[in-house]
Amino acid sequence: MRMLAYFFIMVVLLVFQSTVMELFKIGGIKPDLPLVFALCCSLAKGENMGAFMGFLNGIFEDIIYGSFLGFNALIKFLTGYIQGYAARDIFKGPAIITMGLTFLGSIVYNIIFIFMSLIFNEIANPWYFFMPIVLPSALFNMIISPFVYYAVVKIERFFDYYFNVKY
Repeated sequence: MRMLAYFFIMVVLLVFQSTVMELFKIGGIKPDLPLVFALCCSLAKGENMGAFMGFLNGIFEDIIYGSFLGFNALIKFLTGYIQGYAARDIFKGPAIITMGLTFLGSIVYNIIFIFMSLIFNEIANPWYFFMPIVLPSALFNMIISPFVYYAVVKIERFFDYYFNVKY
């Protein structure tokens, strides 16, 4: 039931990302809601959940937008796993910590994306993308991360209460 709910949330976030978030572009940059959701899942549930949500998110993005299947899936899988593993022993209570970890996770995602794009000859100049795209995107993701993290924690508490305690 939990995975079905996360699957549904991921599909809704991808639809929301490709339709409504187009209205919130600033300078051609918009926050990556599915990535933030995967990063917040990795913060709340650990590296395995972050890797799974990153992979699921990447597969959906590859099917919808990608030039070949598996590119975004690999990158978001690695990002979710790295974020969950690195934040394993960090207290994630205050919103500023969640924001900082999401900012770092977004930077890691974009660095891996640029590196993989260089390997597959998708881009020629990586510095062209770093300052004008990576940093504003990471800042957008950082701003929305407390709200997404709060929603993920509430969903987890709901599932823990209704499926582990009650039944």
